Amino acid sequence: MKLLKKLFLPLLSSTVVIPSALVAVSCYGPTFKNSLTEAEQLNQINILSEIKEYFEKHDHNEELVKFTHPEASGQTVEFLNIMKNNYAAKYIKFDENRFKEIVKDKFNLSDNYVKELRFEVDYTNIIRDFANNFDVIFPVRVRRDLESHKKAIYSPFADGLFSEQTINFRLKNVKASGFERIDITKIKPIYEKLQTLDDSKFSAEISSAPISDDIKSAIDEWGIHELSSKQLDSIFKIKIEEFNKLKDEFKDENLEFKTTIVDVDLSDSNLEINEGYLKVRLAVRETDKGNQKAETGVTKFIKFKLDNNDKFWNDLKLNEMIKVNTIKFGELNTDFSSISKDKLNVRFDKDKFERVDILQIKKGSSYRNVNLVLDVLTKSNKQITLNKWIGVKKYANLYEEEFVKQNISAPNFATEQLTQENLKSINKDFFRQFNSELFSGGYARSRGFYGEKIKTPIYMHIGEDYLANDFQPVLMPYDGHIIAAYELTTNTPFVGVGTVLVAKIPVKNLDWSPKQIETQLNGNDKDIYISFLHLDAATTLNNRNLGWNAQTIELGKERVIKVVNSITPANPFEVKKNTVIGFLGDNSSNGGWMSHAHINLYTRRENYLSQNYFSTKTQSVALDDRRINSYHRIVGDKVQWGTLGNAGVETKAPTPVKQVDPITGKEIKDPNTNKDIIIEGEIPAYVNGLSMTNFEKTKAYANPNLVYRLRDDKTVSFDVRKANNIT
Repeated sequence: MKLLKKLFLPLLSSTVVIPSALVAVSCYGPTFKNSLTEAEQLNQINILSEIKEYFEKHDHNEELVKFTHPEASGQTVEFLNIMKNNYAAKYIKFDENRFKEIVKDKFNLSDNYVKELRFEVDYTNIIRDFANNFDVIFPVRVRRDLESHKKAIYSPFADGLFSEQTINFRLKNVKASGFERIDITKIKPIYEKLQTLDDSKFSAEISSAPISDDIKSAIDEWGIHELSSKQLDSIFKIKIEEFNKLKDEFKDENLEFKTTIVDVDLSDSNLEINEGYLKVRLAVRETDKGNQKAETGVTKFIKFKLDNNDKFWNDLKLNEMIKVNTIKFGELNTDFSSISKDKLNVRFDKDKFERVDILQIKKGSSYRNVNLVLDVLTKSNKQITLNKWIGVKKYANLYEEEFVKQNISAPNFATEQLTQENLKSINKDFFRQFNSELFSGGYARSRGFYGEKIKTPIYMHIGEDYLANDFQPVLMPYDGHIIAAYELTTNTPFVGVGTVLVAKIPVKNLDWSPKQIETQLNGNDKDIYISFLHLDAATTLNNRNLGWNAQTIELGKERVIKVVNSITPANPFEVKKNTVIGFLGDNSSNGGWMSHAHINLYTRRENYLSQNYFSTKTQSVALDDRRINSYHRIVGDKVQWGTLGNAGVETKAPTPVKQVDPITGKEIKDPNTNKDIIIEGEIPAYVNGLSMTNFEKTKAYANPNLVYRLRDDKTVSFDVRKANNIT
């Protein structure tokens, strides 16, 4: 394999001077492990992300995810049995060594890099694939500690930060359980033929009609990867006769076939300089009287030609082929206001380009982005001046901008296996060692520390936690209205939510990309809701600048709470973007945890959009009209108050671990009593039905980082247990 097919391409760099104040040093200067190659050092933040992209394109599932018993398979063990009795932890294994062999070969990685990869199966988020009901998603977290080097000092706690990606591998053809209500009988022969479709028989081309100014503007603002499927469909034409023949072969009024252009790939190393791939989803589903029974689909990459004499397409292609990345932290977590060339890593294909230089760094629209002017010389000796944006153009602030700017690295804190007993022993001062006062984390992660002596992660964290200093001001993310403001007190340690605000935001005020609007809202063009938990009661509910005053009222017969009684869903309080609406509390209003705002994002979409772009009805919208209207009601001559937007987790009860047949996963009966055999002392590693993807589908939750854009899969992380020496 030629080097250009590998990950690490030649780069441009210059010497960097590291301020001594930032480095934990001996009297002779900083020391580094130097176990990685220079290319690996400069690309640490991106390596795992690029590995993840590879596995999304290439199917290695059957060689990496395996049943340990030779007679066991997806056809002998149904899904529910995988999710009970620790079956997945005991009898399904991820082949770490084979994974290392694959990435070492495909990405030209050093032995030192590969041998330090760490793996963890995310058992809680194992779930049926909603876009291919034959398979089960088997998520694996891949982690690699970050190593300091001359261009990125992670001190004073250099050994504590790591890069992590969750890669969704798949268990193939897993038999459905009754509770799933899936019947794949009718679509099975179609799926078998979908898998054999030959990509080379498909074709694609750019439409002859000029691209509209609106779409060009969207590409300039967001990039071509953030266009909606409708926008992409207006740009390209595809020919997929082999797929269309399936429609004729399997004619049925209850079958729906769908073709969707979902993305454009201009950077694949197999492409020539005048070529691109369309990422196309070919799918089918069966419905019965409007109710979905099953769906499946495959992704195909269809090659198209582009005109390199067309400046629009040529600039797009060059922007995708030439990679410019930040070195220390990801683009989402970098302050670009003072960025210099030596903090950037330039990579390009030496078979296509002679050189690429950064000529100029132009100030962006904010400190979170920058415009680079590149001097490009191609192998054909063509010199090009190229403008390339990197960073984040659109975002909302949770805290005041200067505070976020000073702490933009916002490391992700990992709390897996943390118990309530551990929580009591954590001193929040330990966060200082990470050189930040802002931290993020929690969305879609399972936890166990909301109850005493609980070691099984039976809680799914449905929001994102943004840790900051006590009493930090909290801002309104967009123009909208506050519809609820109250304090929900509790005498139970570690479960309090403090003061809660609920905001109603018109969709028209969001600054989301066209793809995000399409996939996350799926037709909801009215409002979304955001709730803010763990705020301070005294300063938030008596916000003088907003004219708020707290009143004590009854909640039911035996409880009193404080509310701003002038604010209700029927009488909302209008607030402009970036207005201070509240203040963080301290640990007494944070469930015993460090001061933070827990943010829930309620999309209120009525239908979930699968990766096949089929819509299915949301079963129970988490913040529906009935729940909203129950916050404040007048019944007869009495005013009744409720709670709203205060749930921070979803939970499922664990069940005892029982002995099972490793071939079928079925529970084994005691021959003497004919009862299940409980394994005394074995703790369930996970519970069924707690996957965040399932809650996104059924309750319309979404990741709050759609709003704040403070954490993505390149945000550096640390383990709270390790940082506190908890064993």
